[in-house]
Amino acid sequence: MGGLGGLLLCVLAGFGLLRAGWPAPRRWSAHDPLRLAMAPALGLGLLSLVYFAIRSVGGVGGGVAVVFFAAVALGLAGLAWWRAGSAAGETRDWAKGPAWLWWVFGAVAGVAGFTMVLVLVASPHGEWDAWSIWNLRARFLFRAVEAKVAFDPMLQWSHPDYPLLTPAAVAGLWTWNGEEAQWLAAAVAVVFWASAVSVPVLLLARLRSTVVGLTAGLALAGMPLLVRNASAMYADVVVGYFFVVAVGLCLMAVDRGAGWGVAALAGVAAGLAAWSKNEGLLFCGVLLVTFFGVVRNREEWRERWRLAGPLVAGMALVLLMVGYFKYAFAPANDLVAVGKGAAMGARLLDFSRYGVTMWGLAEGAFRFGDWVVPPLIVFGVWLGLVGVRRIDRGSIVWPLVVGGLQVVGYLFVYVAGSERLEWQLETSVERLLLQVWPTAVVGWLYLTRDSAGTQ
Repeated sequence: MGGLGGLLLCVLAGFGLLRAGWPAPRRWSAHDPLRLAMAPALGLGLLSLVYFAIRSVGGVGGGVAVVFFAAVALGLAGLAWWRAGSAAGETRDWAKGPAWLWWVFGAVAGVAGFTMVLVLVASPHGEWDAWSIWNLRARFLFRAVEAKVAFDPMLQWSHPDYPLLTPAAVAGLWTWNGEEAQWLAAAVAVVFWASAVSVPVLLLARLRSTVVGLTAGLALAGMPLLVRNASAMYADVVVGYFFVVAVGLCLMAVDRGAGWGVAALAGVAAGLAAWSKNEGLLFCGVLLVTFFGVVRNREEWRERWRLAGPLVAGMALVLLMVGYFKYAFAPANDLVAVGKGAAMGARLLDFSRYGVTMWGLAEGAFRFGDWVVPPLIVFGVWLGLVGVRRIDRGSIVWPLVVGGLQVVGYLFVYVAGSERLEWQLETSVERLLLQVWPTAVVGWLYLTRDSAGTQ
């Protein structure tokens, strides 16, 4: 079938999953552009889960794993077709937006995408984390007869405790291809970058307006740091994509009444964040706490609880695999290794570390993005020009609360877990902030008015 066929199968699997949980009539429907933008990356997440489950847990070869994935993709497509028979129609209630803004967004995204391709051609193996962690693990999964050798504690320098969404997805595509092909690893990086840019555009076009959506697209496509990390094949772009998808689907379920299926899909996306990087486990907790806590009235509280079961169930489906991987394959993470509890407790009581960490995060926030003008200033000016919407529902501020608490969680991880705090801050703050950047952009633009004088 080849690697390209495997990628197309991922699109089918992702679109089928979205249409099965978020049904629409069999014709092309109003939400389908958003579904299609989400589909490739979600499909790669499904491929990674199926590949790891069959290859490592089932103990059989990669060929069986990808055939099983093909069956899953076709099954999801069939389920989506069946559910479409009784689905209500979707109305298109948003304007196209000014043509000039589309042209500007297209130009910015085109330049960013072309730059990414040039970097990937020049450095097809990515930067340090790509070839020392993600692609290395993909080669182990693809080549090894016994997949457990990929997680030998002797390979501690390569962080064998890190979750496997990217490596397992790449290994699955290599299996479809019949051999290792580095362009497929690069294609995975391009898919997640393109999805991280396009999904907020289409999401906000549905939730707010096309102008607001394109503004988000410019903030994401026009960020050199996002292009640089995606070209480096770092998983921070991957986990950041699943953050914003989980938040966006929750907003569709709550504010657009999309229903329990969309809440379940949001839970799956949050679980896939945990399958992407360890930071995703923190995100799952933050998402649940804030989803049920950031409300304005009793009716909104009841609505959130009606969606609680599907959201938790979707998340649990993926977290079961994450938990099994952590228990049966991964060595202990640096933060929870035996004998480090006392040291972590002492660090938490060392209040000077809080000051150093807060200063490092603040400094990183002001130099974040590789823009000439820091994004905090740009969005602060935007807020001053257009103002804040009337906050009559907790969901209006909820995405920003999610992003803010995620950063607070990172602060405590730095304080408790970093043995070389200053060095850790210097080398990782911008990537951790990049993880929450798509969610922060969506949250900021969801909070502000469309233009001055509007509600």
